[in-house]
Amino acid sequence: MSSNQSFNHFLRERGADWDVRSLLYHIARSVKYINFSIRAGNTGGAVTQNASGESQIAMDILADQIISKELEKSEIAKVIASEEQEESIEFPSHRGNYFVAYDPLDGSSLVDANLAIGTIFGIWESPDMIGHKAGDGMVAACYAVYGPRITLTIALKDKGCHEFELNDVGEFILTRADITIKDDTTYFAPGNLKVCGENPKYRACMERWLDRQSKLRYSGGMVPDLHHILSKGHGIFTYPSDTKQPQGKLRLLFEGAPFAFVFNEAKGVGKTQEGNDILDTIVTDYHQNTTVFVGSKNEVKAVTDMLA
Repeated sequence: MSSNQSFNHFLRERGADWDVRSLLYHIARSVKYINFSIRAGNTGGAVTQNASGESQIAMDILADQIISKELEKSEIAKVIASEEQEESIEFPSHRGNYFVAYDPLDGSSLVDANLAIGTIFGIWESPDMIGHKAGDGMVAACYAVYGPRITLTIALKDKGCHEFELNDVGEFILTRADITIKDDTTYFAPGNLKVCGENPKYRACMERWLDRQSKLRYSGGMVPDLHHILSKGHGIFTYPSDTKQPQGKLRLLFEGAPFAFVFNEAKGVGKTQEGNDILDTIVTDYHQNTTVFVGSKNEVKAVTDMLA
C-alpha cells in the first residue's frame, strides 16, 4: 500500500496518543537531521569508545547529540537512554512521563563500506524500567534506514506496523500500512557465525538452512537485515551468545526490545536463545545484553527449539 498520507495525519487517524505522536514527531525530525549529516559526509573515523566498549565514529556522537536535543525539545520524555552514553539523562521539568531508549547509529562500522545503516528507538510509558519486564509499558518502537531511500518504520501498541518514506520536500509519507510477515520463510540472516565453531547446535541450524536451500540475506547491519525481513514478508534474524558474551552481544533496550515490539505488531515474534519472549526479560541495567532471534514465528520456534 502507498499513499500521499502524511506521517502526522496517519498517526492521528490511527488514534495514537497525543504524547506518543509528539515524541514520534521529534524522533522523525532527528532522523531527517541525521540523514542530512550523513549525506553531507560528516562521518569520520573511530575517535573513542562508547558505553558498551565499542568504537565510535564522529557520526555516532553527532547522531546521539541530535536525538538527545530533539527529545529534550519534546518536553514529553522524562528520561532518555542512549547506547552511546553510560548514564541515562533525566529532564525533571518535562511534563511527560515517558522513557525513550535509542541506538543513534546502529551499524556505523558499515559507513566506510557504504552499506545501509539505521537508528532504533523504543518508547515506554514509564520513566524507570529497572526491575520491570522490557515490554512493560511499551507503547511504540521505530527504526530508520539510511539507504538509497530513507524510511521510518513505526509500530504502535495494538495498532500495527507501518512504513514511511522521506520525500523530496522533507516529509515522511506513508508507503506501507499494516505490515505483516508470514509464519514460515526461505530467508535467513545469521549473525555471530563464529559460534558454529563452539556450538554444534548452531552449526546444525546453519546446515538445516543450507539443506533446505534457504536464501542468505545478511549485510552485517541489524537494521537493514531486519528491514529486509519486513519488506519481503518473511525471514529470520539470529544472534546467539558465545563463550565471550554468554548473555549475547546486542542490547536489550536499544536493539532487542524495540525490534521484538516491531515484529510482534507485524505478527512475527522476538525470542531469546532460550525461546523466551524478549519483552519478558527483566531489565537490570540499561546496557544489559540479550540474544536475539526475530522473524517468522514457525522458523524462530524451530531454531530456538534446536538450540534449547
